Amino acid sequence: MVLSPIDCKQVLRDIQLFLDGEIDRPERGEIERHLGACGQCLDHADFLRALKGLLRARCGCDEVPAELEARVRSALGETSD
Repeated sequence: MVLSPIDCKQVLRDIQLFLDGEIDRPERGEIERHLGACGQCLDHADFLRALKGLLRARCGCDEVPAELEARVRSALGETSD
């Protein structure tokens, strides 16, 4: 199995941006190639995609309130770049 030039750590770091369509074209292609070769990252992406869909369907709102986003990011140890 040959993975793309980026590794799992990079893919998982950027997977939210990828799923939201906020990744530039060259990096997007690298992530797509990686997901095509790495079942674990693909499973993670599929889970997040399904979770986003469920939240979108149940939330009833188009945007997440900034305070909620900040609390979730803080709980996950992420920053809002």
